Amino acid sequence: MKLVFNCIILIWITVPYVLSGQIENADSTKPSSLIIYCNDRDDTIEKPIHLDWVKMDVELIINILNKLPANGSTLNEIKKIIPDFVVPGHYSSQFNCLNSTQDLGYGLRSTLCTIHGGYGYCRVDAVYFGDNVLKLRLTISNNREILEKYLMEVIQLPFYCSNEHIIYEKTYQENIKKYFIDSGKVFVGSDDTNYRRKQAIDYFTDVMTGGTFTEPYYIMFGLGNETFNHLRYFIVNKDYDALETILFSPSPTSRLFAAITLLYMKDKFGYQPADKTNERIRETMANAQLIRSGILSCWVNKFKFDYFDVVNNFEKYLQTE
Repeated sequence: MKLVFNCIILIWITVPYVLSGQIENADSTKPSSLIIYCNDRDDTIEKPIHLDWVKMDVELIINILNKLPANGSTLNEIKKIIPDFVVPGHYSSQFNCLNSTQDLGYGLRSTLCTIHGGYGYCRVDAVYFGDNVLKLRLTISNNREILEKYLMEVIQLPFYCSNEHIIYEKTYQENIKKYFIDSGKVFVGSDDTNYRRKQAIDYFTDVMTGGTFTEPYYIMFGLGNETFNHLRYFIVNKDYDALETILFSPSPTSRLFAAITLLYMKDKFGYQPADKTNERIRETMANAQLIRSGILSCWVNKFKFDYFDVVNNFEKYLQTE
């Protein structure tokens, strides 16, 4: 099965990867029916609509969001628009926003900045190393009526709809090449034409808003069927390429899952990794941590999360349905 990734490495003549960096963007000129489908929520809002609150959302999009894509390839450029973007745990009353930053290892970091408007909020996500942004994502969450009546005309970004949100994202290939030269490979998404395979790879490589992992070792939607269904898919298909790719995910949790699965396949199927893959597996296992989640526990929602020793109990969890 040939692997086609939105990967961020230089093209190796000897490696059968197709590198494109293409991101699917919907056309912002599409009719408002797209917005209805995208954000079909029944939130109750004041009657009549408070236009001063709507104005906050309009200004947020015009003055902040619409300016970010053209100027967002470095953190300094983002901070010109959002001065407190990289201040972990910092609340800015000026921009009505809250920030959080995660260390992803291998020189990678991620920052999520949530900016509240009048009837909704937007989130600015960046995965970066040093001052260089590898991937940027803007997520707009707003009441359906506000989107339809007031915000459609001011959103100048090419967007698409995902999980009832308007999303814009961009991958900066020039910075990706810099990272490859400095630190090696990293994968931030898949362009695979096989939807099932793309879905599984994206699950383990997406560390931004709407992704799986809110912290390096905390699975947002729970450790359970979805996680291990994807791993079983790779195992059944003996998809070593996909798992080797996930070894270079920005998510430490995903790297750990990939390393454990490859070791499992090495034992069960005689898989023989290349030297560089072996090295990354050893590095990942040397820094293995307990996975934090809760769905495998019978006390779902009783605790914020439970701890799972995936390294020593991998086969047990792999059989969990």
